[in-house]
Amino acid sequence: MRLAALIFQRFAEPAAEARYASEQRRAQVKFIRALMVIGALMLSLYIVINPFFAELSFAVGMLATSLVMLVLIGFYFWYVGQPGYPGKRWVDVAFFFLIAAIQFFFIRYLWQSGVSGWPFYAIICYNQMLLLTYACLAFAAAVREFVFWVFVTIAYVVAALLLLDLPAGVAIYTAMFYAPFALLVAYVNWAIDDKARRLFDSGLKLDAEKKKSDALLYNVLPQSIAHRLQSGEAVADAFPDVTIIFVDIVGFTRMSQAMDPTEVVTLLNAYFSKADAACDLFGIEKVKTIGDAYMAVAGAIVPTPKPAKAVVDFARHLIGATNEISRQFGIDFKLHIGVNTGPVVGGVIAGKKMLYDYWGDAINVASRLEGAAPPNGVTVSQRTWERTRDSCRYHEPRMVALKGIGEVPVYDLDLS
Repeated sequence: MRLAALIFQRFAEPAAEARYASEQRRAQVKFIRALMVIGALMLSLYIVINPFFAELSFAVGMLATSLVMLVLIGFYFWYVGQPGYPGKRWVDVAFFFLIAAIQFFFIRYLWQSGVSGWPFYAIICYNQMLLLTYACLAFAAAVREFVFWVFVTIAYVVAALLLLDLPAGVAIYTAMFYAPFALLVAYVNWAIDDKARRLFDSGLKLDAEKKKSDALLYNVLPQSIAHRLQSGEAVADAFPDVTIIFVDIVGFTRMSQAMDPTEVVTLLNAYFSKADAACDLFGIEKVKTIGDAYMAVAGAIVPTPKPAKAVVDFARHLIGATNEISRQFGIDFKLHIGVNTGPVVGGVIAGKKMLYDYWGDAINVASRLEGAAPPNGVTVSQRTWERTRDSCRYHEPRMVALKGIGEVPVYDLDLS
């Protein structure tokens, strides 16, 4: 059983085996066709310049069998290029069986003419060796079928030797000459298949690793940006109207000092998981986390129909999620949230850790608004308010001095 498993190799997964066989047999089509062209040329030249057609009766028989073989070769040349060919490996056996059968009559006419001077068994042996060599290259990803064909040819040659009533020494010598050659050709076919399987398996492993690396890359960067980087493009974009949100945990430093490090990480995981899920829910793009701060945008590389409205809805949803986190961890968990709308520049800066980041005054304003927001409150800029006032309720504006910006009107979302 181990020997059979070694000879008739199969991939553990049927899908991989099917893909391997299909790819190998499709790749082998051009070589099979080249072999058929060479075989047809050899046969045609044999017909045209053959000096053995001394007698008309033998010439007609040899010509007829040659033409039949040319028709079979032409059909096989056409069929190997058809869509269904890769899945029908026994077609190769059928083709070579028919060629061998027609060839038998060709050999008979040649031997009966007596012009070659070769004995019948020698002509059979020589022609079967030639045909088997062709078959070795034609049987792609079909070791089982080829081994079957090899033993059919050995039986054919041995049967011919027995029927010819040759001296025992001649019959044994011829059989011992042909059988090792046939087994050697079978080994060559197996070795070609074994090497092809190893290359295919390496390709599968490379594909799997590439999928893993791509998945990691897509987890860090949006897929469209990753593709641009992979193509060697410098990634830099300008966005005229983007809504930015900054979220920060109220009193996180004090809270983390009173908790076990494992609890801190568990808390952040729970919070960021809810924020990530909310990003997917409202169609906005998470940019990064910095400590306990969370930054996201809408209206940039991820298309969002109403970016400002989506971000405000995201903020409202996140405030609602704080109650569940408070109950889960037994703490007073609250957030500061700041939202602004304006033009930004986005891009990827090369380094050890790639990140698609955003820059611009609009980013700084959103960050300052987060610091000005009340606990579990959402504070937005006038530009964001203008885009959402028809769909969201706000308290009366208040004037706030933002660092590096000055005194500006801000709006607190009515969460009642």
